[in-house]
Amino acid sequence: MQTDATLALAEACCAQRWPAERAFVLLNRSREAWPYQVALLWRQGRLEAHSGAGSVDAQGPYAQWLARLAPALWARPAGPLTADTLDHPEARDWAEWWPGHALWLPGEAAGSGWLLLRDMPFGAGEGLELARWWALWQSIDRAATPVERGGWRERWQRLSPTTRRRRGLAVAALAALLLLPVRLTVRAPGELVPREPVVLRAAVEGTVRALRVQPNQAVKAGTVLAELDDATWASRLQVARQALATADAEWRQTSQLALNDPRAKGQLAAAQGKVEERRAEVAFLEQQVQRTALVAPQDGVVLIQDPGSWPGRTVSAGEPVMRLAQPSDQAIEAWLAVGDAIDLPVGAPMRLHLASHPGGAIEGRLESYAYEAEQRADHGLGYRLRGTLDAPSAARLGARGTVRIDGPWVPLAYWALRRPLAALRETLAW
Repeated sequence: MQTDATLALAEACCAQRWPAERAFVLLNRSREAWPYQVALLWRQGRLEAHSGAGSVDAQGPYAQWLARLAPALWARPAGPLTADTLDHPEARDWAEWWPGHALWLPGEAAGSGWLLLRDMPFGAGEGLELARWWALWQSIDRAATPVERGGWRERWQRLSPTTRRRRGLAVAALAALLLLPVRLTVRAPGELVPREPVVLRAAVEGTVRALRVQPNQAVKAGTVLAELDDATWASRLQVARQALATADAEWRQTSQLALNDPRAKGQLAAAQGKVEERRAEVAFLEQQVQRTALVAPQDGVVLIQDPGSWPGRTVSAGEPVMRLAQPSDQAIEAWLAVGDAIDLPVGAPMRLHLASHPGGAIEGRLESYAYEAEQRADHGLGYRLRGTLDAPSAARLGARGTVRIDGPWVPLAYWALRRPLAALRETLAW
């Protein structure tokens, strides 16, 4: 019966692939043939496994006690043990952790062995059977893990020449594939923007009364695009005109008096200067009233952000209100995330795949790469890229999509591992 149990255990052990699985068979399934309560396995001075537990806390009191007691076990020959026969100071705590009787079976290497414990003593026959099973288990474990034991050369030599050649060719092919040069490309959200738009700013301070155009509306030069509230300037102009009329009347009266009154001749120059001052003020206010209207300086398309929010808004002098651009004067603008930033030379190919026309692409070349990252509400922190078009495009300004930028040639291994290595380095601060 014991021989059949040993063969069954050996068969189960041979079916396991990993050392931990074979250690589990030794410590937990051996009790099917030989009754015991606790089993421990040491390998090369380290507690490899413990029955009934996946692992033992190395900082716990039990593990600390085992670490102090283990050298005394490794120095002993195979045979039964008790707390009284183990001459070691830590043996006084035996009863706190273990049953009263043990069987120690040392391993082939120093610091290795199998310890079984139970309440009843182990008989001589049991000890002999367990020693045979222990020797068989060691041979199975050693044969199943040649690489772990430093025998990978022997395992390689045992392979047939055909298998070695095939595996060598596979390794060479994998190395060649990893060194294959590929384009390092990045993708970023992008859009068609005007290359050199004309920014229309408020010439005077005031409140926007109305917008006279719609977004993307084509206009001619001289078209009124927006009007500011001119009530303040108009009232000041009316007052200035009245003051001019009064100053002009005073000058005329002084001119007539100067024909007969010598004293009036001295006041004539002052009256003349006052008229010129009032006339200059009227001219200035007339110009300011005219500047309350934003007029298109050239033909183009009107670009306005949120047109519904402009009426009633107070603007200061010089504040941008809208832009005027030529439909054919287009450029590609992309927003490259910080995590995707790579070295891109000027002239690198850019392809804009519009969301409205996914089948085609607008070709361009990288013109500028911002040196500093900026924060945008829709795309987060990133670098602004600008590119020129290789050929005019019929797509409208503001059309959005995804931009692909081709970088330098790199090995396939770098292309595949660049992002994982960057994330690992950022996580570990390496």
